[in-house]
Amino acid sequence: MPKYKQVPELLKIMRNPEQIRNIGIIAHIDHGKTTMTDSLLASSGLLKADLAGEARALDYMEEEQKRGITIKAANISLLHEVDGVPYVINLIDTPGHVDFSGKVTRALRAIDFAIVVVDAVEEIMAQTETVTKQALQERVRPVLYINKVDRLITELKLTPQEVQEKFMRIIRDFNELIELYAEPEFVDKWKVKVQDGTVIFGSAKHRWGFTFQILQEKGLTFGDITKAYEQNNIKALEETIPLYKAVLDCVVRKAPNPIEAQKYRIPRLWHGDLDSEVGKALLNCDANGPPVMVVTKVIVDPHAGIVATGRIFSGVFRTGQRIKIIRSNVKTNIQQVGIYMGPHRVPVDELYAGNIVALLGVSEARAGDTITLPDIDIPPFEQIKYISEPVVTVAVEPKRTQDLQKLINQMKIMEIEDPNLKVTINTE
Repeated sequence: MPKYKQVPELLKIMRNPEQIRNIGIIAHIDHGKTTMTDSLLASSGLLKADLAGEARALDYMEEEQKRGITIKAANISLLHEVDGVPYVINLIDTPGHVDFSGKVTRALRAIDFAIVVVDAVEEIMAQTETVTKQALQERVRPVLYINKVDRLITELKLTPQEVQEKFMRIIRDFNELIELYAEPEFVDKWKVKVQDGTVIFGSAKHRWGFTFQILQEKGLTFGDITKAYEQNNIKALEETIPLYKAVLDCVVRKAPNPIEAQKYRIPRLWHGDLDSEVGKALLNCDANGPPVMVVTKVIVDPHAGIVATGRIFSGVFRTGQRIKIIRSNVKTNIQQVGIYMGPHRVPVDELYAGNIVALLGVSEARAGDTITLPDIDIPPFEQIKYISEPVVTVAVEPKRTQDLQKLINQMKIMEIEDPNLKVTINTE
């Protein structure tokens, strides 16, 4: 496993929730989420710049690379500096395909801010509406990234006036989704506006992007971008207005830190006593409070066994710590605490409230479970609600009878990793 020189630096910042942002990227399938994520990884040095957009770095399952779609929700921690202050951005890339919407719902529990990617040509699609609705139900603030702007110039050959009309329509339709699905107290606060930097425009494929403020700072107009394409000078765009800077600056400036977000998210997600010691610690994202985390994803690692990923809402989780899984009342010891760097888990001694963590040694944990200390008796976090329930029944059997046990083992692993899947085995 590669060593990342950033890890000690990341851990130092991760102690301070004000310098943490937990974000996700959500979208309709093929609108460019994973290509955009590659751009962000390239900016942090975790991926060679010339591979961004080709590597699909967070799609590390063979099936994902083959089909060109994201199936699992992958995690990574990025370091980004704004005005001389470093921030840790915990990023989750989620599936866009409707078949995997359960994984999107679980990922949303861990984040406070969602970048909704919309294809400039196709505009708002059915799955854009579904994922935005899911985010708003979890009280996750959305912002809009209009991707594939290059296609408006090179393929559709739209005039600047037509491009502007298209942008205004996408923004209007997106704000209508917020009006429709957000709770009344958040509607006006969360509507996106070009002027306040909550709308990003760009091309993930060509790695350039901008907000209204960036164009003003650089003294550019949309005409300059069109000209760059006419003169085949796309490289200059990437250097002048890099996409990662537009996106990560927006995240730092507009995304709530965990202390701010938990004040309004916890009353929605946890129905315990908010005036109790645990309740106050959860509301304030207090690292000195009782340790409480929510599992959002479980994978079965062929070497390490079950790995439970989730968000620490209060307290500190340490290697060797004795913990309890509330749903099953199972008590066990944490074998290892880790943070994600793309497909790799990097072991750390401990991790604090507000961060995304990977735990080893919690073999009974499942997505949606609440983990705390053995002597703490609290109601678990509200069960994760899925937009779509499993409705298709499929019967499978091995081609060769000697492979029966392999098939059963594999089906059990799939059931552990995906709570939407129900497996029954007919022993006869």
